[in-house]
Amino acid sequence: YGQLYDIQANLQIGLDNVACSSGSWGSCTFITSHNCGHSEDVHLNCVPEVTSASFTIVNEAGGDGQGRGLLLYNGHTVCDDGFSDNSAIAICGLMGYDGFDSWRNGLFFDMQANLQIGLDDVVCSSDSWDSC
Repeated sequence: YGQLYDIQANLQIGLDNVACSSGSWGSCTFITSHNCGHSEDVHLNCVPEVTSASFTIVNEAGGDGQGRGLLLYNGHTVCDDGFSDNSAIAICGLMGYDGFDSWRNGLFFDMQANLQIGLDDVVCSSDSWDSC
């Protein structure tokens, strides 16, 4: 079957018959007993989700805001019309964050005067970008 790594000999098999009906772990069924050998171990290479939406957060100087600051979409600002906690959770999730602790409007960085508004009416019915 597959390539074996030395570490596998020291590990127990923890899950078998994993079956998922969607991309959510909550949709999966599995058993913790098994009839497997280590040649059946799953090796997984995850990649970041590629989306057409390119969001970034910048600080007042236009540098990496490290998750806090002005939200940009493809280099343009995002208008607050329709924006909600669901919008914040969905966008933070797209950027690889677990969630958010706050969002607000009405702040102004000098750099905003030189940017166009690129996204408006970000209305999300749930915390998933697919619902926006």
